[in-house]
Amino acid sequence: MKKILLMLIVASISVFAKPCTTDIYFGNGIWNTETQAKESMRELRWFMQHTAITPLSIEDEKNQLYSFKLAYNYSTGALTDLIETYWQLRESGQISEGYFQIIAATLVTNNGASSHEEILAQIRYVVAYESANIETMYQLYNNASFSQKHNVLLVAHSQGNLFGNKMYTLMSDAQKNKFRMVSVATPADSVAGGGPYVTASGDYVINSIPNVLPSNVDGFGHTFIGTYLNGSINAPRKIALYVKSAYDNLIQTTNCTEGSYSYYVWIGYQCPRRSPQELIIDIYGLPVDSPYPYNKQLVTSDSRIRMPYETINGNEVCTISGNDVYSWWSEYDKDGCYAYTLDDNHPAGTHTFDYIASTTYYNGTLCTKYQMNSEIADELNSMLP
Repeated sequence: MKKILLMLIVASISVFAKPCTTDIYFGNGIWNTETQAKESMRELRWFMQHTAITPLSIEDEKNQLYSFKLAYNYSTGALTDLIETYWQLRESGQISEGYFQIIAATLVTNNGASSHEEILAQIRYVVAYESANIETMYQLYNNASFSQKHNVLLVAHSQGNLFGNKMYTLMSDAQKNKFRMVSVATPADSVAGGGPYVTASGDYVINSIPNVLPSNVDGFGHTFIGTYLNGSINAPRKIALYVKSAYDNLIQTTNCTEGSYSYYVWIGYQCPRRSPQELIIDIYGLPVDSPYPYNKQLVTSDSRIRMPYETINGNEVCTISGNDVYSWWSEYDKDGCYAYTLDDNHPAGTHTFDYIASTTYYNGTLCTKYQMNSEIADELNSMLP
């Protein structure tokens, strides 16, 4: 289980993270203790900084342009880890349901199970464990990297590649643009985002798995340090080239200021002649390079049904009366509707990221109960510096 990802925004925002930092994660394979996984991460860092033919600059690390992190894949035992791996291959469509059932039944039976019920119980346990693994890892990536506006470069070994591929399918388009993956000894038939891979011709673990990517370097064995950083002639050169290229590409393609906004405000509309159940929200952002706080741009809009929350005589009601609108938002009035912010009591941009992410906004007079949907929150989050 690797622990990695993000919290989402909803309204006016202040963010103080250093943008464009690249978090270089090492994702380990099965049967690794956390100590062993950390050792592999440290070896990768040393290799990329000191012995790689295309090294990473140590000065870049000192200037916080990148840092190495561990995406630890917990081991819960030889049997569970193997079944989990084949379950992931089955989920991705690389092997059939029938093939998975045969492998799982063989593994469980060889481990002492004597009935069909015991086999099914073991599979159900692995499926539940896999689901929890994915959620934990996804949250780790978000909280540690994406929510801080960091890039993510994953160097994955063995089963770590299956987790990396799955993470990619859960990412928003904005997150995918800030993610690169380099695969080492991958049991998968593809690499997330079309990234490169390195697999040794004598990797007996990968050679035993159906439909894998073909080997492309010499070497015998499967371990990250022994085989791929030290045992092969060509693998270290390729790994170094792929990691450095992915790192450079993230720097070149991640724009930290253009199209970015210092903070957002969201504007609701009171429309006296419109059905009170309709709620339109326009989200405006202040460009990072704008010296004028009134020079906000319309970024996107959200349309929702108002959610009544007042109870009168046992009934939920939603009534609008009067013009509880602040005059300084009048420049946003449109279509006969009066503009107001859903956060009138706080100046735009003063709320913290965590506060905004967890807040549902209420306005009793205007019958507003609102929280931004996650897709729009993702979009806006990607445009903060």
